[in-house]
Amino acid sequence: MDAQSDIPPEQGEELPQELLTVREMAKRLHVHPNTLRQWSDSGLIRSYRIGVRGDRRFSAADVNTVITTAEPKPRGSVLIVDDDPAVRQLLEHAVGEQGCKVTAVESGETALEELKKQHFDLVFLDLVLPGLSGLEVLRSIKANNKATVVAVITGYGEDPIALEAMSMGPMFFIRKPFDIADITEALNATIGVGR
Repeated sequence: MDAQSDIPPEQGEELPQELLTVREMAKRLHVHPNTLRQWSDSGLIRSYRIGVRGDRRFSAADVNTVITTAEPKPRGSVLIVDDDPAVRQLLEHAVGEQGCKVTAVESGETALEELKKQHFDLVFLDLVLPGLSGLEVLRSIKANNKATVVAVITGYGEDPIALEAMSMGPMFFIRKPFDIADITEALNATIGVGR
């Protein structure tokens, strides 16, 4: 039987002992056959082309490799900046449940350090922080991270600080106490987690 690999085999490499069809491998991995084909096409799992038609086959030994190395790709990157540990934990859980990569910090200074290290699609930002204020963090984001969307979270909706923040341009404005639906709405609009 003629064998051809999607990923070229090493010189002199033999075919694995037990080869599975797409359906058999998909069943073992508890995924749809089309998902398995996509994983194969992207190189996540090795497949072999067997026979005249070039039917795709998988090594039974690769099941454990795929299970231990396949991690879902985060749907977006979110920074949470709030000095209240309970609020941080609630937001971290709500955002993480949507499949996003989450970084949560308690101060403006730490937020700016994180913003220098990596890009965030969305920042949930409390305006009232010890030390460097949320307003100063917002100014920095607007100046240096133009692609980052900000969701300002505050309990002081009519406060001059909140009004100044709103004047800095388009963003989400979420009042405390907030509902998880407010958080999900910001995520949906920015990252598309609900789509």
